[in-house]
Amino acid sequence: MRFSTSVIAVAALFAPSLVAADDWQCNGNWDDGGLRRLSFTFDGYCEGSYGQCFLDAIRGKGVTVHNWQAWDLGNGYWEADLSTTAGLAWQVNNAIQDVTGTWRGCWPNQ
Repeated sequence: MRFSTSVIAVAALFAPSLVAADDWQCNGNWDDGGLRRLSFTFDGYCEGSYGQCFLDAIRGKGVTVHNWQAWDLGNGYWEADLSTTAGLAWQVNNAIQDVTGTWRGCWPNQ
């Protein structure tokens, strides 16, 4: 079976996007004094600015963020944690969806 070089070139262009897709995952929640701490991991979104695109989107939903932290896990993923008033996790989910285009439904009823 023979393939033309143009077919191979097109396949090579699309192969990296299939393997190195952007991703994010829920990572738990817990009490933080009178606040609720929310955590998620991400890969492929604003790592160069320590997840600032997520923080900007969360604040853009009117959520007051306390103690934002984001760090490189060393495995290709980053982790971000933030504290906010209990009951606002749904807005954090909406903000993450605005950045990533995907919904995970993390932290129900939090």
